Amino acid sequence: MSLDARQTAFVGSLLRFAEAGNEDRGALADLRSGLGRKTSDMARVHRYVVPYLPEHRWNDQWYYTTATLFGLFPGQRTGYSVGKAFHPLRVRSDSMDARFIALLNAHPDDLAEHLRHVVSLLRSNQQPIDFFRLLDDLLQWDHPDGHVQLNWARDFYGQSRQQSDADSEPGAATPVEPEEEDNE
Repeated sequence: MSLDARQTAFVGSLLRFAEAGNEDRGALADLRSGLGRKTSDMARVHRYVVPYLPEHRWNDQWYYTTATLFGLFPGQRTGYSVGKAFHPLRVRSDSMDARFIALLNAHPDDLAEHLRHVVSLLRSNQQPIDFFRLLDDLLQWDHPDGHVQLNWARDFYGQSRQQSDADSEPGAATPVEPEEEDNE
């Protein structure tokens, strides 16, 4: 991941709004209020995002997109890209392939809207994503080699059936094989 300290602090500040037993429902509602709006129309969101924005304005939209999506589904699942979290839904419905392809092909101007629908589906199926990774991926969405889209596609199409079954359980973790003891 290539997030700097300020970007990491930004996502960390979002995660604090959803800490178990200490949720800040008001902040989460403020974040959700920005869904589907232009950045200039997100007055209730500015106070959560502006302190973390970089000096240059070229990528402000991705901070706002990350914040509003977190407000929609405030969860964190380390290591789960959008593609990996969306994979179990593919197993349940063939129409998810078309939705995922549209997401991968989305122009940056339309990406937030596609992500809003995808994250809504993830929320309804209790499949959280890694918001650190989401911000990192969004900041690199326009890269000429399309590595973010390729990584999401690998995560979406490349997992085994056994992994899909484990992922379909909310909060499920990948089983870890115990190491054999060396009895020498």
